Amino acid sequence: MKNSYVRLRIEGKNPDLFFKLYVINKISYKNLKRRKGVLELTVKYEDYLFLENKKGIYNIYVIKEYGLIKYKNFLLKNISLVIAFIISLIYLFVISNMAFNIDVIHNDKEIRALVYDELQKNGISKYHFIPSFKKRRKILDKIVKENKDELEWLEIERKGSILNVKVTERIMNKKEESTKPRHIIAKKSGVIMSITASHGEILKKKNDYVNEGEILISGDIIKDETVKGQVRAEGSVYAETWYLVNVSYPLNYEETIYLSKVKNNLILSIFGHDVPLFKNYSKNYIENSKTIVKDKIFPFEIRIEKQRKIKVNKQKYTEKQALSKAIEVASKKIEKKLGSDEYIIDKKALNFTMNDSTIEVEVFFKVCENITAYKDVDESLLNKDNDLVE
Repeated sequence: MKNSYVRLRIEGKNPDLFFKLYVINKISYKNLKRRKGVLELTVKYEDYLFLENKKGIYNIYVIKEYGLIKYKNFLLKNISLVIAFIISLIYLFVISNMAFNIDVIHNDKEIRALVYDELQKNGISKYHFIPSFKKRRKILDKIVKENKDELEWLEIERKGSILNVKVTERIMNKKEESTKPRHIIAKKSGVIMSITASHGEILKKKNDYVNEGEILISGDIIKDETVKGQVRAEGSVYAETWYLVNVSYPLNYEETIYLSKVKNNLILSIFGHDVPLFKNYSKNYIENSKTIVKDKIFPFEIRIEKQRKIKVNKQKYTEKQALSKAIEVASKKIEKKLGSDEYIIDKKALNFTMNDSTIEVEVFFKVCENITAYKDVDESLLNKDNDLVE
């Protein structure tokens, strides 16, 4: 067997004679040691077989094996253990990837029955192998598409060998648009930047300061100081509003750079302790992890991790840099509150304080914001002798 060596001990009367007859000039050897009546040397495995056939009255013992022959003989000597280990791996793989229970979570018995039936048609059922996450998602999307009048969304939560199917039922609602009369009021205080109305009477103009709750577009139709009719006010009001935001921002900056080096590593997990088959990067980010063997009874797991090497840069901000970053964070907080047609007019840091690790900043914002809100009209004010004005 190529690349295989054995360490031999040759015993008998005058082993040097055996050495001269069969070793010198016939086979290669190394690490020769002589003792009285004993020779020890290392030879190739093929040469050991040659010497074994020539030993005659001498005894040849294998002290140690090197290379492939070592592993081959180990497997042969422990064949029962090896077979048992392979069978156990197959068993773990099977029980870890087979569904032993499927639970559809919904109050409606008919919806549950529908989902159970559709899952079974698509190969997801008890005592069958669990499809991959990507395949499960395709199956669920297909079921929802084919039952769009009954189902809004399906999701499978896997807990070992148990699948919990969460169902969102589609509710067909037809909302009728209300025609009830109303006013448009200020959602919050501010200075009006623009005001438009398609129905109702505009009571305020541009640059007017208004308080929260004040009527801006009235749904009352007034004549001679009497409410002659009421309409549903329609329109929009944009105003300059104000916010004060307090932000705490760290002075120490840390950036993670994802490098191009990527490798797959096999991880053996026993009792929550991970043992990588290959050496991990000193600093790495796990992009993907896939469990290939898992036992729900014994805490044993084998998984493949896709690891990307990373580099972490650290630095400390100057006062100016930290202040700029804090204002940027405050701006993002405001922008999350705003709609697509709303925006920040101006911003200013009123004051800030610095300590060893953070900067504390108070930021003032002027914002163009839609302050349109609604309030039902008081129908008791309507003159009952007049028809409703549209």
